[in-house]
Amino acid sequence: MLKHPRLVSFFLVSCLCASVACSRSKAPDRAVEDETASTGTQGNAASIDRVKAAAHALAQPQATVDYVAAQMEGAVIARTKSQALIHYDGYRATLTTPADRVTRITFVLTEAKPSMKQLTKVFGSPRENPKGLLYQYEFTPTDSTIEILAEPVSMPADEDSLVGRIVIEGARTR
Repeated sequence: MLKHPRLVSFFLVSCLCASVACSRSKAPDRAVEDETASTGTQGNAASIDRVKAAAHALAQPQATVDYVAAQMEGAVIARTKSQALIHYDGYRATLTTPADRVTRITFVLTEAKPSMKQLTKVFGSPRENPKGLLYQYEFTPTDSTIEILAEPVSMPADEDSLVGRIVIEGARTR
């Protein structure tokens, strides 16, 4: 029998956290560098697909954590009463979840950054906002409007700007 099971548990969790931190801090491999160099300010297609899937999932009446994560093709790796975290290579998504309903999705894009041009192509013309550009996604089947705030890496935002953070706000019925 272990004399101090909490101490052992704490030690194991600490080792796991250190392992995750070390694996994230290593230099990017050559394939990632080549992709970044080839896309330039064009943006990352995989991340824009996840943003599009997130906006579509949030417009659904059954926008539960499990449903949204499945639509975004991600697995929830951490969860509290009010948030859930999904991690992808180059970015992460935090789902704000009062109860089990997702009301906001925040993407923090560290490497896989889409461009404002890609967002405009998917969601239409934006409005200016003090933090970046604000897009609206109108989902007719559920009569919902989703707001997407794209914060550029550097201001002022223009069509060729890469996005550093995206906040997708929950559905409002018209």
